[in-house]
Amino acid sequence: MKRIPVRTRGFGAEVGTPAVGDLADWVERRKGRGGDLLAYRIERSAALQDGVDFPAAGGLFYGERVLECLAGVVDGAVTGEVGSVPDAALDDLRGWKKNAWISLPAPSVLGLEDRYFGDPEEAEEEVCRAFRRLLREMRDAGAGGHVLLIDEANEVELDLLTGTRCIVFPLTRDSSTLEAVLEHQHLLPLAPAELRLAADLVDRYEIRELSLLHPDHQALGEALDFFDPDEISAGGYTKAGEEEAWAALLEEAYVLK
Repeated sequence: MKRIPVRTRGFGAEVGTPAVGDLADWVERRKGRGGDLLAYRIERSAALQDGVDFPAAGGLFYGERVLECLAGVVDGAVTGEVGSVPDAALDDLRGWKKNAWISLPAPSVLGLEDRYFGDPEEAEEEVCRAFRRLLREMRDAGAGGHVLLIDEANEVELDLLTGTRCIVFPLTRDSSTLEAVLEHQHLLPLAPAELRLAADLVDRYEIRELSLLHPDHQALGEALDFFDPDEISAGGYTKAGEEEAWAALLEEAYVLK
């Protein structure tokens, strides 16, 4: 049998609070550039995915930066007209590899309370529009695109934010969430244990890429029942403390055919 490599794709890598020594070393290396703890975490998230074909640095933790960049949002609440103030996010991009992708939580995951519009739907739409402007400004500054982390499908977000340079990654995957996502994109992320869902979805949606999450090569081989090798990727998303999973992903990213 022939060993065929498959692409590797990152959807984010969560990074916890660093040890004092690690942070001190990073500060020393950053002399003249500045940066805060979030800048350290985004850089560390990118480093964990070294060797991944399509990495996406960031994760849920990057929501802290997003909140900094939304005018009219204070202490977890919408308190005025919502706008984009992208400076802090653009600072994170300086010195990065051009076209690197960023992973960040969707507006719904931020859990914002409306204290201004008096209409939750209007508040939601205004936040999404400001969020869309922020993403566009980041892409204009060199970000290749974004991975939007969601808990459940939200049609306002899916309509306003998804596109060729913004893909959605559901943290919890059930049939209804995946169906809603596939109305807006052609990439399907599944854990190996969820591969059974592909049998139904592939008949009803145009799926151009199945990204199997942290698979071994046997699991990738099972995906060949539904997809060609060039339609399969080995995907990754890790929580803090799961750093070693990236090396395992790279080692197992192949099928035998």
